[in-house]
Amino acid sequence: MFEYIILAIALIGTGLAGWQDFKTTGVEDKYAVFMGLGGILIHFINSYLTGIWTGFYQSLIVGSAFLIFGYLMYYSHQWGEADVLILGALGFLIPTSLSIFVHSLAFPYYPILFLATVFIIGGVYSILYSFWVAFRTDDFFKNLSDRLVSYSGTFLNLTVAIFIISIFSLGYVMNNLNVYIDLITRQFVLMYMFFIAGFVLIAFSKTIDKFAFRKQVDTSDLIEGDVLAENIVISDDKYSKKLDGKLFIGLEADDIKIIRQIRKKVWVKEGIPFVPAFFFSVVFMWLFGNVFTFMF
Repeated sequence: MFEYIILAIALIGTGLAGWQDFKTTGVEDKYAVFMGLGGILIHFINSYLTGIWTGFYQSLIVGSAFLIFGYLMYYSHQWGEADVLILGALGFLIPTSLSIFVHSLAFPYYPILFLATVFIIGGVYSILYSFWVAFRTDDFFKNLSDRLVSYSGTFLNLTVAIFIISIFSLGYVMNNLNVYIDLITRQFVLMYMFFIAGFVLIAFSKTIDKFAFRKQVDTSDLIEGDVLAENIVISDDKYSKKLDGKLFIGLEADDIKIIRQIRKKVWVKEGIPFVPAFFFSVVFMWLFGNVFTFMF
């Protein structure tokens, strides 16, 4: 019964938080509080009734570890604070595999695998979300094709470099050409496919960052942590500062105060609403288990 309650809380909490993040790019703290405190309370009650306190201690350890890891991601400008709190709440709630999961993992392997699942599932989700945004952005693919054309010189140079490398590779096995020709050809084709995919992905990410993941807002609506998508030079009697729109650095309170004095509107960057990835990760662990076994 406790495990079904825990899973229900995880699905409801991450589902509602993920939907709010997807719709508004912001999440209220109540969802994380609901899951985190709910997890601590349930594990405490279960340990008190059974006399076995391992689950309660694991809840505190994993939840705290997830919060520390999450804030490292936050201060390195990789995650928003909502992502941190949701991850920590899931650590307090599900510190180890539930028996109703398709595969069970002993502590501490489960939290490590769950983190890996969040990054893998989150990566797939982020790519799909980026394509969804791209299709909704006017002239996105025209801008993408223009960028690819501008990279044509670099593309040609790298193509020649890969060809030369392949020729030298053939030279080393010339005595066994009949044995290795098929293998070398496949390796060259595979390497070239990865090169093209990476080339297009870099162009795609730069284009979507410049033309899609940004919006114009009133300076009165700016809050600490917002990231500019344009260059602004601010100055007052205390200091002068250039805010570079190419850097992913959040605004501070003093920055916002000066910007409001000189601008009415500014362009800010929008990130991918990542909280839905936690919902998908919980569902994946429940229904499929080990993400690496599933992949390979």
